[in-house]
Order: sequence, then C-alpha cells, then structure tokens
Amino acid sequence: MPSAASQATRQRAAHDVFIQIFARVLNLALGVLVTALLARTLGGARYGQWSTILVVLSLVSSLMNFGMEGVVVREASREPERELEWLGSMLTLRLLLLVPVVLIAAGAIVLLHSSQQMLLAGLILLTTMPFSGVSVLGMVFQLRVRNIVPMLVLTLRSVLWGTAVVIVYFNGGSLVELAIAMALTNAVGSLVQMYAGRRLVGQWLRPTRQHIGTLLRVGVPLGLSGVLVIFYARIDQVIVYVIAGSRSAGLYGAVYGVLDQSHFVPVSVLTTLAPIIAAAWPADRERLLRTVRLAAEFMAIASLGALAFACVASTQIVRLIFGADFLAAAPALPVLGGAFVFICFGYLNGNLLVVMGMQQRLLRISLIALLVNLIGNFILVPIMGFMGAAWMTLVTEVVVFGASLRLIDGALGLRSLGLARIARTVLAAALLGAVLGGLELAGASLAVLIVAACLCYPALLFGLRALELDDVRVLLKRKALA
Repeated sequence: MPSAASQATRQRAAHDVFIQIFARVLNLALGVLVTALLARTLGGARYGQWSTILVVLSLVSSLMNFGMEGVVVREASREPERELEWLGSMLTLRLLLLVPVVLIAAGAIVLLHSSQQMLLAGLILLTTMPFSGVSVLGMVFQLRVRNIVPMLVLTLRSVLWGTAVVIVYFNGGSLVELAIAMALTNAVGSLVQMYAGRRLVGQWLRPTRQHIGTLLRVGVPLGLSGVLVIFYARIDQVIVYVIAGSRSAGLYGAVYGVLDQSHFVPVSVLTTLAPIIAAAWPADRERLLRTVRLAAEFMAIASLGALAFACVASTQIVRLIFGADFLAAAPALPVLGGAFVFICFGYLNGNLLVVMGMQQRLLRISLIALLVNLIGNFILVPIMGFMGAAWMTLVTEVVVFGASLRLIDGALGLRSLGLARIARTVLAAALLGAVLGGLELAGASLAVLIVAACLCYPALLFGLRALELDDVRVLLKRKALA
C-alpha cells in the first residue's frame, strides 16, 4: 500500500508547509506578546530562573524521545500498513522511560534551584512529562501530510497560555502560578490532539516486540545523537546561570527565546517534507533531491531574511518585546540570527542522515559539537558573559553544518542539486540588510523597518529570480494527492 507521503504532489507539500508557517507565524506573534508580558512581569532575575527551569526540563525530557521519532517517520512512511505498530511501539517505550526521566529532572531542579518559588515551579512542571507519551498519536498527521490539526492544537495552546499569563500578570506574577498554568495548558492541548489522532486512525495502536526491538537497536545511536543535540543547543543557558548569575541568564534567555520561537520555520518545512524524503529513499533518488532542494530554498529565504533584519533592528526588537531593562541583551540577537541560518540547514542535514541510515555518524558529529560547545562556553562565558554563549552557539552550529554536509555530499553528490536560487537568496538578503541599514541610520522606527522589509525582500527575491511566480502558483493551486 503506497503511503500518503510517497504520493504527495509538490502542490500538496507546498500547501501543507504554507498552512503550518501561516499558523506558526500567528502563534509566534501571540508568543512574542506573551513573552514580552512575561519578561516585564518577572524581571531579569526571575525570568532567568524561569528560563533555566524550562531548559532543564527540555534537556531531560529529550531522553523520552531517544531517536524514536525519526525512526518511526522513516519506517512508517515506507510501510504505511504497519503505521499503527510503529506508533504503538514508540508509545510503549516512551511510557517505560517516563519514571527514570521524571526522577532525573526532579534531581536536576533540586540541585539548581535558587529560590523556593523556582523549586516549586519546577516540580509542578514535571507533571507535563507524561503528556509527551500520549502525544505520539499526533505523529499520524505528519505521516499522512495533514498537519492542519496539530496547527489548530498549537493555536489552542497559545491562546490558553496567553490568557493564563495575562491573569497571572494581574495577580502579581508568581512562578508557581505560571507553572500551574503551563501544566494545564499542555495537558489540554495534548489530550485534544490525542483524541483527534485516535479519530483519524479509527483504532488503537498496536505495539509489537519486533518493532520495539528495532526502535531500541536503531534508535539508541540516533537517540544519543538527539540528546547531544539538545544538550549542546541548550546547556549554555545553564552555564550562564551557574557562572554569570540569574540576571545574565535572564538577558540571555530572553534573546535565546526569540531564536527558539524561530524554529517554527525548519520544523514546519520538515514536518511536511521529512516523510516524503523518507518514502523516496533509496528507490527514487531524483524525487529525493527535488524535495531536498525545495526544503533548502524554503530554509534559505526565511533564515537569511531574518538574519538581515536582526542585524539592523536588534536593539529596537529587544526594546519593544522585553523593555528597556533587557537592552543589554540586544548585541546577542544578530549572533543568534547567524546561528539560526545554520540551524535551519542542520535540521535538513540531520533528517537526511537519518533517512540514509547514517545515524552512527550523526552521533559522532553531535558528540564533537557538544565538546566544542562545552569547552568554548567554559572559556568564553567567564570572560564575555552571555555574549560568549551566543558566539559559541554560532560556532557549534557551523561545526555541525560543515561536518554533516560533507557526509551528505559524499553520499548524494549535492552538486547535482542546482543551488543557484540559494545563492540569489543570499544576495537578496544582503541587499535587504543594506536598505534597512540605511533606513536605520536615517532614524527609521521599527514599524518603518518592518514595512520596508515586507516590501523590499519579496521584490528582491523576485527581481533576482530567487523566487518565481510559479512558486506562488504552486501554493495557491490546491491539488489532491497524485
């Protein structure tokens, strides 16, 4: 039985990506407002405590996935008739890992807490971890290239969380109250998605010993790699908190939160295209390369445009979102914007390595990246504070990108991709940065810079043929599966 991913047309894939980006941009706008209110409510020191709690839970909860998601997407895309067995096996393993993961997270929070409020908030947020298990059913929408339901659930969560933050703001801004609100919000979103996924599949998941064994055998190196990726991406927040204190951690956590929110771009693209890439390998190399090129072009347009804007408007962005108390964090935003470019392509490279069965090499790359990140942070943070952590984020992502690209090029021969449009996108972003820089020197407000970027960047992309009218027609032309 052919899978939905193997039959998805270019129009279907592009439309699915567009729906996700549209929904995530709306959620990002709401998230920015909520983050601004949250930062003003808590102040630098308490915001640093809140950010550190979330980072610790993110680091430890990565152990519950342990590489299984990538394996399930790859195998279920190739064997759609066994989709429920793969999903059921993943659910079983996640629930088995729940107890040790919760204990590890609790121990980390107890060791790192610097106030009673921070400790209580962290322990309350531990209750969200079980929902990482039941959320497995949400993957069925990704496998069938029907991601509108997860986007609706994401919007529901954002609205509930935003409402809760407003209520907490008017009640004095307690960390404990925020933790309770986040736990309830995540619970509601996870249960709604689980119900929708159950309705779509029409039957219960069916774990099997064979698939559990495969997940353990293939997923262990991939899982270790994923854990290392999470660690080298987020451990810097903990290092800044321990070495430089809550205030610096709050400044860094604020601007890093902008980077975190921006991950919606590669996540949206690969949620749709990862199953298509997996279904095409190794039988249809040409389809795989076309899909990879499409993904790379999406990534370049979004990330390079964002970098150009961040380089010019970082101070105004930080002042608007976080207030004058956080202005010292503004210089880190362009550096993290540079890291975001490589993060986007890192998502794509990592997915390709998994699809091609090169998870062992991905593990080595992730280990090297973690060592580079740790050594660099322990050297630079005592000297430069949170700016040292920002620069090490960029350096680490460059190392990961270069090492993974070398492996992929050896296996696929990427010269055949035809990357001329990406080169034109680089030029368009550079010209956008020059235009915005001139406006900023002339005293333009953030609103003027936003309008100028929205007008100039598409014009430059079309003018330099980095984007063509046919691409727009593909988005607007809704076709069923071929």
